[in-house]
Amino acid sequence: MIKSTSLLILILILTIQSCSDSGDSRTSFLPNVGGSSGEVVVVIDKVKWDGEAGKKLREILEAPIPELPQAEPVFDLVNVSPGGFGDLYITHRNVVIVETGPGKKAIVTYNLNVYAKSQLVITIEGETDDDIIELLKTQGQKIIDKINITERDRLISYYKGSLNSVNFTTLLNTHKLILWVPSNYALDVNEKGFVWLSYETPLTTQSILVHYFDYNGENYFNEDSIRTILNNMTRTKVKGPVDGSWMTIEERLPVNYSTFRFRDRNYAMLKGLWTLENGFMGGPFVTLVTKDEVNNRFVMLDGFVYAPNDDKRELLRQVESILFTAGFDIQQSK
Repeated sequence: MIKSTSLLILILILTIQSCSDSGDSRTSFLPNVGGSSGEVVVVIDKVKWDGEAGKKLREILEAPIPELPQAEPVFDLVNVSPGGFGDLYITHRNVVIVETGPGKKAIVTYNLNVYAKSQLVITIEGETDDDIIELLKTQGQKIIDKINITERDRLISYYKGSLNSVNFTTLLNTHKLILWVPSNYALDVNEKGFVWLSYETPLTTQSILVHYFDYNGENYFNEDSIRTILNNMTRTKVKGPVDGSWMTIEERLPVNYSTFRFRDRNYAMLKGLWTLENGFMGGPFVTLVTKDEVNNRFVMLDGFVYAPNDDKRELLRQVESILFTAGFDIQQSK
């Protein structure tokens, strides 16, 4: 017999999934997006693509990601001429359209659900190529962020429709944590104050670590505190295959630290590389720290990837997207 609390949680899951799937009537009739995650179709004529405007586009959107151990571009670009932007590409997930002409105002616009559900279309306009180049210089990072956030939101929507309800219920009941983890993840460690979930294939490992501790008045949003807490946690909880080995932050390479607000909550984030102390493993990681006001505690969410022979950009994007589903109030997690 299903316990009443579990039944209530199941109803909440179905309700939230229904809310996330709903939209305006026009959107519901649109086709699904095509293309691969991290891929961007750039609609621009060949002369401009081969010229300075195209060079600046590639410089920004194909720049290597600093937090990955091997060179991987921010996005994979596909150039399409305006005349070729038809049936094959019109429903692509991410589209950047470059337009120039007399009287065009220099502006970047962002539109969702144009030709397909969850599609992002970014239009960069100006009178001349110089206008386009200047817009890319000043708004290039915003364009990158918008595409990445849209990709993350697509993954979150997918995860909410494919989660493991048993793990969801365990995290909520035992740890007072809402986390939309896909059904292919296993709950490897379930301890007071610490959870480890992972998805493993013969060639790759994607893991989520959750560590929480009581709030004692200290500010744990600063970089030094996060580094210390993360290294102490992985040293005791994430051991390597060889005795005396453990996971730690790779200090010989830069670590990206930032702060932001998301869903009315403050966050600090670290992105960098992890390594195995006294071992030979490593890979990228992303860590989020936030204060859980509902339960008066700090929560550290860490996602890491081990894929020695594979590209890691999309694997890291997937674990990062799971971290961004974290919540402590069922209404805020819809």
